[in-house]
Amino acid sequence: MEISFKRMGQLLLRELTSGYRSILIAMAAVGGVVVIMSILTTLGVAHTSGGMGGPGSDFYLGLFNNLLFLGGFIVTSLAFREVWQNGGGIFYLSLPGSVFEKLLSKLLVTSVGFAVGSLLFMTGVTALSELIDHLLFGFGHGYFYVGSMLVAALKACLFYVITQSVFLLGSIWFKKVALIKTAVWVGIFAVGLAIVAGIAARIFLAHKMNWTGMGFSMNLNNGDFMQMFGPGSRTHGGLSAFKIVTQVLLYAMAPVCWLATYFRLAEAEV
Repeated sequence: MEISFKRMGQLLLRELTSGYRSILIAMAAVGGVVVIMSILTTLGVAHTSGGMGGPGSDFYLGLFNNLLFLGGFIVTSLAFREVWQNGGGIFYLSLPGSVFEKLLSKLLVTSVGFAVGSLLFMTGVTALSELIDHLLFGFGHGYFYVGSMLVAALKACLFYVITQSVFLLGSIWFKKVALIKTAVWVGIFAVGLAIVAGIAARIFLAHKMNWTGMGFSMNLNNGDFMQMFGPGSRTHGGLSAFKIVTQVLLYAMAPVCWLATYFRLAEAEV
């Protein structure tokens, strides 16, 4: 499968320049909200603690996670919206470039591109916010992009790249309101997994369950859990295998969704 770097560059440039005004407005709005929330939070801490210290850099990490996942899922769900528009769809599908190149350009922008962009954007907003907090109160929250906070942010970026593949598939699979429909199907799948897990627990942990009149309750404290699943127990190997299978399925989810997106996009071009 050959890739033309010239066509890829043109497709990426198109992705980055289309709707840049809306992107700049959204960035300004998000940055303003972060600065205002930081000032108000620091003001509250200054009154309650007498100015003895800030509330912690995890404040920015939480905001970054919201921006990364909520914002990223929204952006990703709109990635292939123009494919299903009458005039816009014909124009996009007729652009020079293979199906793989078009998919790769969308994928790079909405996954790694959005994650790196969010990290750089939040770094700049944090620096501005901390400058204002220190000028007004003499202390701030602390920078979230150093030390353990940076590690947590990078792990969040990796998890985002994996999970956003589901919404990328939804953006090409559903012709309208892809975000809502994808979220509904994810919720249905999660409920199904919870039901299966509940049935399995009812079968294998029946001796730990009591009927309360309104349902089953599980009496499983930390000591019981370690006894049943800790090192040296009969079920420890099974638990380790379950963790390995879960991780494999998690990391395999993205390639599977990318492959399904590719075939769906190829079908739309026919």
